Amino acid sequence: MRDLAVLVENDYHNQVGGSSNMTVMHSSKKRRDLIAATVSEIEDLAPRVRRVRFAGSSLVGIDWKPGQKIKVEAGTKMRSYTPARVDTKAGWMDVVFFLHGNGPASLWASSVCVGQSARFKRPVKSMPSAKKTPDWAMFLGDETAIGLAAALLEDLPETVQVVGAIEVDALDSEAVEAFGLTLNVAIRQQQHGAALLKWLSKTKFPEGRGMVWLSGEANSVRALKLALAKRSPPNVKFRTKPYWKNKGHAHRKALENMDHLSHH
Repeated sequence: MRDLAVLVENDYHNQVGGSSNMTVMHSSKKRRDLIAATVSEIEDLAPRVRRVRFAGSSLVGIDWKPGQKIKVEAGTKMRSYTPARVDTKAGWMDVVFFLHGNGPASLWASSVCVGQSARFKRPVKSMPSAKKTPDWAMFLGDETAIGLAAALLEDLPETVQVVGAIEVDALDSEAVEAFGLTLNVAIRQQQHGAALLKWLSKTKFPEGRGMVWLSGEANSVRALKLALAKRSPPNVKFRTKPYWKNKGHAHRKALENMDHLSHH
């Protein structure tokens, strides 16, 4: 089963072109560029949602902006995650893992222990944060987007009104509050995204300029954006980031690229 928590990227060993020796050398160089850290804390927010804190001197002063992603080394694979909270002075970074299936990232996060070493690539752009401070902000996503929600919303000034919801299975309903998010919890009862669409249909948009972030399962993200577009809220900017899709990486990226073309 696919590891839902990851943005599936090309693994280092799947380089295209060149000889096998060149591929190995290229892969080795990338591995040497990884940042080393230590797992300093582990907290189970829910049965399948876990917070892992990476700490170390390599994280002091690290260049990070809310919404950026890192690639975590999980065995022989690299998998992408969005750091939820980062303290560049103290030198730590929190990442939220959704433990689903037998993917390399889920297996790694399920078995990792405090004191264990970890490596990852430096943060790079992924979901953009708000360029200008909005009057209100909305975040809609699923279990895989809890960390992203924290990163983006906690970066906003306290004067910004925050609304939104995270869709989860009943089993993991405590994860949102346990992580300190003030978003609503939408319990999944049917297909992915249905609970969020229901929540959205009953929600009134605040007054003023708004910022809406949508993330999680790709089809859910598109359905939510269509529902929002039909209501045509004025002075609202949308940003979307599909995190996973049953049809695979290529299909998810195609949907993501289509969404980039339609941002306003």
